[in-house]
Amino acid sequence: MAYFFDWQKRPKYVTFAEKVPLMANTLKNDQKKSIARELYLHGDFTFEEIAEKVCVTRQTVSKWSHEGDWPSIKAGITVGKEKILKHLYMHVQSINDDILSSEERTPTPAQADILVKLSASIAKLEQESGIREYVSAGIAFLTWLRQTAPGKALEYCNYWDSFIKSKL
Repeated sequence: MAYFFDWQKRPKYVTFAEKVPLMANTLKNDQKKSIARELYLHGDFTFEEIAEKVCVTRQTVSKWSHEGDWPSIKAGITVGKEKILKHLYMHVQSINDDILSSEERTPTPAQADILVKLSASIAKLEQESGIREYVSAGIAFLTWLRQTAPGKALEYCNYWDSFIKSKL
């Protein structure tokens, strides 16, 4: 007897965000919070949508977001150190262009002060590993871990969340 695959009954591909509501009722509160955080940081969801996916109220998601400073973390993810450095270097270049185009070809006291401050900011950014680098590395590892060991991904996510909070 030949086996024919019934395409009407094939399993539908479901994204992680779609799976969350299916498993949310079996999760502990800290696990729901961790998933909500990931959805907020890496998705384009409202608090209402996140709340629905993890089976909590919108107010709970809002409270978690406020306690964990999720907006700052998300801003750190979207505005990276490289972008900030590029902007600072552009300011330095602009001031240097103004100095070179002046008759004296020397900086005014105000320009010198600004150059010193910009240089200090650049040096600090280039030497430190910022929160963005930590978050980027964590996201890359978590993405890999979800594919290789899904059970460990949630455990790792909780530890990573604690680590990030300790760096803030």
